[in-house]
Amino acid sequence: MSGTSLVPYQPKKKTDTRSAIDAFNEIIPPMDYSFCRIENIKDAEDEEPRPSPSPRGKHGKTPRPEEGSKTKSKCLKMNNNSITNLESLLEFAKVKFTRWEDIAWIDLSHNELTTIGPEFTEFQGLQILYLHGNQIADPGLIDQLVPIRTLRKLTLHGNPMENVKGYRWLVLSKLPQLQSLDFSCITKADRMTTGTWDKMNCWGMKKKKKVEEDED
Repeated sequence: MSGTSLVPYQPKKKTDTRSAIDAFNEIIPPMDYSFCRIENIKDAEDEEPRPSPSPRGKHGKTPRPEEGSKTKSKCLKMNNNSITNLESLLEFAKVKFTRWEDIAWIDLSHNELTTIGPEFTEFQGLQILYLHGNQIADPGLIDQLVPIRTLRKLTLHGNPMENVKGYRWLVLSKLPQLQSLDFSCITKADRMTTGTWDKMNCWGMKKKKKVEEDED
């Protein structure tokens, strides 16, 4: 006779624990102005956003917001247009969003932007910013994003600044809180390389400054 004992099967009791994600939570689609041939952000105030697909695979599309109403969305998409400046971005957000300061995702990729202004710093909850596929050349403009401590994902590839030597390490040295750059996750090796690059370049800048002072 075997010494193995058999434990009688007892079915698990059902619990009242609810799912961590309520199946009936409302999903608010982004305010989508992509592919609308917009050249000036202010002009979009009179335009209707694109309808978004219904959540969770339901048939049909979500209805457009009523004319003059504001959205509770936290995402603004204005990609694939011909926008050249950000002068009216904040004004537009205040007109279209219930809580514009809580916007967490802005997509301005594939436009004609040549600069990064201080407008983004007004969005206190901004976590994702897409600026790839524009005409931004000066890497010094990254300084405009430094005050946004909530920023976690940033894209700048497809801009002329991408060709600057050490571009990736420059961005990460300015924005160490990033978790993703150009759709590539930041690794421990990236942070180590950034630290080394930052030290070398800081030393080089100090040496150059000293030489210039000696020449004067």
